[in-house]
Amino acid sequence: MKDQRSYFEKADFHSNLPLQFLAAAVGLMLVVMELGLAQWPVFYGAAPNLSLIFIYYMMIYHNKLLPIFSIFIIGIIGDFLLSDLLGGRATALMLLAIIMQVRLFKLQQGDFSLLWIDFGVSCGLVSAFQLILFSILNIAIPSINPILFQYGVNLILFPIGFVMIFAVHQLMQKLKLVG
Repeated sequence: MKDQRSYFEKADFHSNLPLQFLAAAVGLMLVVMELGLAQWPVFYGAAPNLSLIFIYYMMIYHNKLLPIFSIFIIGIIGDFLLSDLLGGRATALMLLAIIMQVRLFKLQQGDFSLLWIDFGVSCGLVSAFQLILFSILNIAIPSINPILFQYGVNLILFPIGFVMIFAVHQLMQKLKLVG
């Protein structure tokens, strides 16, 4: 008869996997919120990129909870739902995550103004990457006005989104849900 204790002793009860699923689900909900905002006349054609704000926050403070595969899933579903160039957003978000891993220590030690400036540069690079990819594949340059409008809205919404995510994080820490 086999000893059953050895099976449960090998189990990893402190796995990050449930929290990784939760983080990916929140990212997907933000993509659906982007889809809802895209239906508003003011944001038609240039919905704010809420998932970018979420990924930026998570990569700085909880980079173990958002693996590159989750970022790919968030990006590719965003491409499908928002009718973007398939793989454009996913590739841009994954490249951003890799670049942020290199700069992680500086971002974690910086104050909020540094984070805001870095987010502005990151958002601009993501938009430029998508613009260049679209231009190469379609041999046409789209209108720059919606891209600039989306960039401005993202910069305006970054402090609001960052503070909201940080407040939820602090609440969860007080409730001892996040380690």
